[in-house]
Amino acid sequence: MYSVLLSEYETGMKLVENRLKSLINDKQKVVVISWAFPNELNKKVFEEEWFPKYGRRYNKYVGALLKLGIKEENVTILNCYDDKQIKNFKTIIDNSDILVITGGNPEMLYSKVTQETEILYNIKYYKGIIIGASAGADLQLKRYFITAKNNYYKYFAFYDGFGVLNDPFYLDVHSINNKRYLDKLQNVANEKEKNVYAIFNDGAIIYNRETLELESYGNVLTFKYND
Repeated sequence: MYSVLLSEYETGMKLVENRLKSLINDKQKVVVISWAFPNELNKKVFEEEWFPKYGRRYNKYVGALLKLGIKEENVTILNCYDDKQIKNFKTIIDNSDILVITGGNPEMLYSKVTQETEILYNIKYYKGIIIGASAGADLQLKRYFITAKNNYYKYFAFYDGFGVLNDPFYLDVHSINNKRYLDKLQNVANEKEKNVYAIFNDGAIIYNRETLELESYGNVLTFKYND
């Protein structure tokens, strides 16, 4: 039971590639959830423009999995606009070994998972490896924050996540090396009495949900609260 937490998917996956190879095998099944759309789509647009086979997103997300030894035929892309597939979402997820959650608009992704497809329970209690990039990393937490720089609304705010990780720490994705920005992260750590891990685009974290062990790779800063 591992959570892979990334800011930038391709860069982060390269950092953890060797570690993930030690955790997976070529028989494992992967499910990809790429629903953090900037605005609503439909079944046809999802299939032909958003995530077409061998399109930009497919090559990006599935391509990194193939480098790990995953067989392409074992990768399933979930389309939240496909009514026939939706009926089997829970079974597909429960029968998989790796779940990939991509980045984008976190509010859209949260709504799709919790309200429209009702697969929150299956994600929250997932027993395999969850690889999340950007919003897909943040939403693994029970509560997460978005800085003003990264927030569409241009203000700092906390939001509800999926609760895969029951608040062991906070994350900041797409962190920048700016004193005011980093001071804000320290303030969050102090106010919430919880460590904040800043994952820059060239950083990554692997968290063992059973042993609670955390491994950091590349550019990751830790802001500890002053108890």
